[in-house]
Amino acid sequence: MTTTKLDLTLDICTEDGSRTRFYQNCGESVRKTLRQLLSPRLFSQPLLTLASEHSVSAIPGRTIDVILAHTGSPPALPLPPQWLDIAEVNGDTFQDNASGEESPGAPGKTTAVLEIHTLGDWMARLKVEIAIQATIQEERQFLAHFSDLPVIPFRLLEGGIGFINPPKISRVTVFPPLKGVAETALEVDLLQCIRP
Repeated sequence: MTTTKLDLTLDICTEDGSRTRFYQNCGESVRKTLRQLLSPRLFSQPLLTLASEHSVSAIPGRTIDVILAHTGSPPALPLPPQWLDIAEVNGDTFQDNASGEESPGAPGKTTAVLEIHTLGDWMARLKVEIAIQATIQEERQFLAHFSDLPVIPFRLLEGGIGFINPPKISRVTVFPPLKGVAETALEVDLLQCIRP
């Protein structure tokens, strides 16, 4: 009988641009931590407390932009209604989607690539599949209510799960553009984003 070691590397990315890394290799502790991370109230708690036999760390929830949980056995993601999947993509996949070269999604769903930037200058490129948006009004609602979510979960490219704190999002760019949004938006093309 072969047993696989379950370990977890946890990155906490904050609004000041720092990344704090934690590690756990006890299988039961990893499973418990992953269950706790799946809470929709993840970012609403005053302090995210991380403890081991060596130390206790407390990070104010309001300062956290992104949490990345790297593990070989991630749990299933609790997705918002009508979302079928959301996963991190590499640069090539992102460029193909941004230029419109990828083939359209399967019947019954639509696919978009999101480039999400946070206040701490963290960035995630995510491919999201959602149930087909039947009307222009529904497409507008998808983007309008995006920042109202309590947490944005996603699968990591290299294995694991990530969580974005929606109030910490400074910009979301959607490729291809949502027709319902583009009709009412300012007609300009994204050129660059310069951070101080």
